[in-house]
Amino acid sequence: MGSSLTDVIERWQSLPSNYSEAELAMNLMPLIWKAIGLNFNQIKTGSLGSGTGLRPDYLIYDELDKPPRIVVEIKKRTSLFYDAPEQGFSDFCQQQNLYKEAVGYPISTRNNGIKQYLDNIKLKDQLDYIAPYGWVFNGDFFQVWRRVDGLVFPLTPVLKVTAANFHKLLHQLEYCLTTQRALVTAIWNQKGGVAKTTNTINLGAALATKGKKVLLIDLDPQTDLTRGLKARIIVKDCLDKCIDKLQLNDYKSAKDILRAAVQVRKFKTTHSQHFSLSVLPIEENELKKFREKSKDFPDRSKRSFIEKMIKLLSDDYDYVFIDASPTIDVLSVGMLASCDTVLIPVDFDKKSLHHAAGVDKFIPTLRNTRVDKGEFPVAPWNLGLVFSNCPAEKGNILQNYIDETIKELKFTGKPYKTELKIYTQTKVAEFSQVPVICWHKSPITKLYNDLAKEVFLEHNFIDN
Repeated sequence: MGSSLTDVIERWQSLPSNYSEAELAMNLMPLIWKAIGLNFNQIKTGSLGSGTGLRPDYLIYDELDKPPRIVVEIKKRTSLFYDAPEQGFSDFCQQQNLYKEAVGYPISTRNNGIKQYLDNIKLKDQLDYIAPYGWVFNGDFFQVWRRVDGLVFPLTPVLKVTAANFHKLLHQLEYCLTTQRALVTAIWNQKGGVAKTTNTINLGAALATKGKKVLLIDLDPQTDLTRGLKARIIVKDCLDKCIDKLQLNDYKSAKDILRAAVQVRKFKTTHSQHFSLSVLPIEENELKKFREKSKDFPDRSKRSFIEKMIKLLSDDYDYVFIDASPTIDVLSVGMLASCDTVLIPVDFDKKSLHHAAGVDKFIPTLRNTRVDKGEFPVAPWNLGLVFSNCPAEKGNILQNYIDETIKELKFTGKPYKTELKIYTQTKVAEFSQVPVICWHKSPITKLYNDLAKEVFLEHNFIDN
């Protein structure tokens, strides 16, 4: 960003606490574009496609012959946000209509914001105009949003702009102009027996049949995912070899080791559709050894290596799913620290909902730790609840118990409409060591496809 960063901060500091949107656009935004290295022809204004009625303030392009990278909504500056303290700023903003309008909450019938501008269903005929990132800004509040297919979630919480953090905030915009990496998701609960591994395999397979590049990583010492897909160990001591290279900051060699260890498993459905899943299996003994306590290799360093390892692989895929033990150990914590999102599987059982609530409360703690450290992106975000192992009918009485329990536990994530019922075909697939998606007419295949659409492929706005 060079010396122009100083120009941005000096100009920003000179602005009055009440400043119109037009004045902000004229007197501050050009300096911001210059600071992040944009040319004037990379910045456009106008509608998102023809006939949509969606008019963001800016569309930011990296390459003009491709869809925009960032859609921008700016709002006026007011003393209300200017005077608000930095501590608790995110909670404060979420109560204010100006911020809500920028994001696109339904403040009025015609209110559009980032939520609408990143809606792949609303823009299904205008996909050349839909960006992978959105940015809301008024001179005091700053937030970046990310879109992966239909899923839209915050890349950061809403942050207050200060002279001390302005450079970090602009780096976040620069990040949005780089190649988008895979969405990294854990399907995880501290309660066992909730189809964690089965859901990981089959949601990944459902996305793979839609043409997505999917990687499954097995970090559970029980290695159920590895066995479930008949994957084999290609690189012995893969984890140790990768860590040795990472300790030397030799990221290229570490990535080469990981790529060599990934096995591509090919499958065919009963209507002859071919698809593949990439699998990173790690030896059971190596995983067990890794999670043992060691004075020479503290858990903090181990978590850091897990994060680096997953980040190295994420550039090569659209989706990465990680399977880890329900036990809170260095592997599961490393997994959660590496994820963008967490989908929490439960069944019609009070114990699994109780454990899900624990995960629900733990996720913001991880995010706040990243905010305090100034790390970016800020993750993970809670995708919500998916009900698994469901009987064919649950009836109104059980549904009422579930609804009341979710309310009592103050669960913040949404429960998805698609409920994964018990079918014999799922067990047949497990014995056959293939995804149940391979049986394309099976009712459970339809449910997994519906869940993939509901969570990832169709518009799904997450803000918790």
